[in-house]
Amino acid sequence: MAITANMTTHDDIALTSAYVRVISTNLKKMGSDWKLVYSVLIYKDKATRDDEDKEQSMRISNRHIDSFKIDYDITTSTNPVALAYADLKTNSQLSNVADVTE
Repeated sequence: MAITANMTTHDDIALTSAYVRVISTNLKKMGSDWKLVYSVLIYKDKATRDDEDKEQSMRISNRHIDSFKIDYDITTSTNPVALAYADLKTNSQLSNVADVTE
């Protein structure tokens, strides 16, 4: 699962149709509340992500969207990864968000 999106990095670099993938999700109890903490990686495109020789060196840094913490209802059966993608798609830092079929 992944998305493509337009964005501007924290260094003011405009990216068009960047490949964005949720790489981790963790549930954490904070006080009396549960949070879903998730992280993403960004690449120029899916081919760059899939290239084992370039994958690490071609990651794009964007502190605006690299890590998030959202409310989580532990009584739900919603897949945490699906919830992370649903939240990511609503991020105001992204535009022209589209699902990637893999």
